[in-house]
Amino acid sequence: MQNKILDNINFPMAETSLFMEPIHSNYMGNVHGGELMKLMDSTAGIAASKHAKGQVVTARVDEIVFHKAIHIGDLVRCIAQVAYVGNTSMQVLVNVMVHSLGDYSNSTTALTAFFTMVHMDYDGMPKAVNKLSPVTKEEKFLYSLGEYKYKAIRGK
Repeated sequence: MQNKILDNINFPMAETSLFMEPIHSNYMGNVHGGELMKLMDSTAGIAASKHAKGQVVTARVDEIVFHKAIHIGDLVRCIAQVAYVGNTSMQVLVNVMVHSLGDYSNSTTALTAFFTMVHMDYDGMPKAVNKLSPVTKEEKFLYSLGEYKYKAIRGK
């Protein structure tokens, strides 16, 4: 499936698409980075909530990289995929893809980041999350990437 960050992955994911409008712009006429970060955070939260089967909060955002400017009128697709699960937290890999005006057949990567989402109970306390079980080689690759990020954060 082309919706996913990698094909042959069955971990929980979410996708959101939007046309970028003038309300999303910065003073230079490009899409404001904060608007894109908000979209990424919301989409990561949906993917993590699907896996946790409950409410989640954002604990951390790592390595957000702006690869390409996004312009008003572009179609943006935000794809979030759970990559790794700790005890109460999840590493979610998020890609923002952009389709330029007039060419919706090809997309390019505009932003990437890892989000750490934490499952919370209704009293606001962290709650355990079910582990992922990677099966395919693509799932194992994504899992190892998420595990690497998780361990790097824990080691800081």
